[in-house]
Amino acid sequence: MIVAKTSQMAANFDRGETVALSLSYHNKSVIRFISSVITKILARNNLIYLQDTIITILREIIVNAVKANSKRLFFRFQNLDMLDEEQYTLGMKNFKDFIIQNQEFIEDELKKSDLRVLVYLKKFESGFSIHVQNNSPIHPDELKRIKMRIQKAKVYNDFSEVYCDVSDDNEGEGLGLVLTILFLKNTGIGANSFQVSSNGKVTQASIAVPFQLKPAKVMNKIQQQILDEVRDLPTFPENIIELEKLCSNPEVDYRIIADRISMDPSLSVSVLKLSNSAAFITRRRIETINEAINIIGLKNLQAIIIASSARSILDERYSSFRQVWDHCNKTAFYARQLALTFGREKIAQNVYMAGLLHDLGKIVLLSTSSALSEWMMTLVSNRKMRSSTVIEEVSIGISHSSIGEQIARKWNLPEYLVQAIQWHHAPLGCAEEYRDVVYITYLANKMCSIEDKKFDYYYLEEDALDRFGLNSEREFMALHSNLRMKYLEHNEPKY
Repeated sequence: MIVAKTSQMAANFDRGETVALSLSYHNKSVIRFISSVITKILARNNLIYLQDTIITILREIIVNAVKANSKRLFFRFQNLDMLDEEQYTLGMKNFKDFIIQNQEFIEDELKKSDLRVLVYLKKFESGFSIHVQNNSPIHPDELKRIKMRIQKAKVYNDFSEVYCDVSDDNEGEGLGLVLTILFLKNTGIGANSFQVSSNGKVTQASIAVPFQLKPAKVMNKIQQQILDEVRDLPTFPENIIELEKLCSNPEVDYRIIADRISMDPSLSVSVLKLSNSAAFITRRRIETINEAINIIGLKNLQAIIIASSARSILDERYSSFRQVWDHCNKTAFYARQLALTFGREKIAQNVYMAGLLHDLGKIVLLSTSSALSEWMMTLVSNRKMRSSTVIEEVSIGISHSSIGEQIARKWNLPEYLVQAIQWHHAPLGCAEEYRDVVYITYLANKMCSIEDKKFDYYYLEEDALDRFGLNSEREFMALHSNLRMKYLEHNEPKY
């Protein structure tokens, strides 16, 4: 089982062991396997926002390493010496056409040959390293060109400059190498983290990824402003705190709660809206607060009140982010259904609330104060970075999960919620007593990400799958498909 293998490799990495992978050729399954290992390593070290960057760069390096071995194979077939300048020039005239026209043949021959690409992953105190080796010699002139491109890329300020400046494309790798350096610069990993070397027998490309992506003085400045934002968030109003207490009392008169909610028009609208959401799959539309309490129960009502209050605070302070909240709604639905499916009925309300609130930190990250937003946009502009959530997280050096955890603690949310918010991308880090809640929230969130083509089944943590008896991709996909159909069926308003 590929998930089991990649999870074990990630666990070995965490223990400080060197993880080694060997391949003869690259194809979709090979790249997916390696991407799965990388994804789990990044998630366990709170660097999941580097996933796309690291996987893209590593794929580029592996493709180039396999291409180098293909070149050596081609020169063998032609009885040419790669290290002889005249023979190298002669061979390179036909190599590009050969590799394009004979891909299946090359793959078969590489598998039968002694040519290999080795990938080594090693954790150290301040970060981790990736080494990609291929047992092919590199022509001195080629190594010189590579190092020249690396140095040149370090001075580029804009991706558009690359297209104007990179004209040596005889082998097709020039642009990819330069863009690799720019990606490393733009994510804060640093251009100097990438090195290419050769001892005449083995060629190696290396990346050193630090756990702290920005210089301390910059990191601290931005993080402090984020912390200030969290500190300045208002706490829950007294009426909400009182309603929470009433919902916790099984002997309470429902009419008292209904009257209290009805006094707050905004809360009333939120309660009715969430009561009619897909999560509860009621037979008819709920029209009144009394109906909501009677149909969904006190525990679910308490969850809705807390979620509504949290959203209200964030929406009043920041711009409304419907896309984020829509994702949270679907995650909450999936989480509740998963709890019921897995026989965890007692925590169905807990995982529902965890799903609703798991991305609290993303709202603050995307909508900080005007001064901080302007500072961040200047940073993105100066560094020619893409304006996206991933790039903003990289710029700040803190994940939205960590920001959300701080907000949850400020609001004195229950510990199970704090844990779910903090660990919804890296579930193995949570405390044992909260594993059911965190793992279900994690799986629900990843189902949504898979639907959006931002995640892959093979990246899932084996422990989370095993805990609920999901022993194969087929079982997981069947369950996911069933939940998705339920969500689509019940997501329309009831009339």
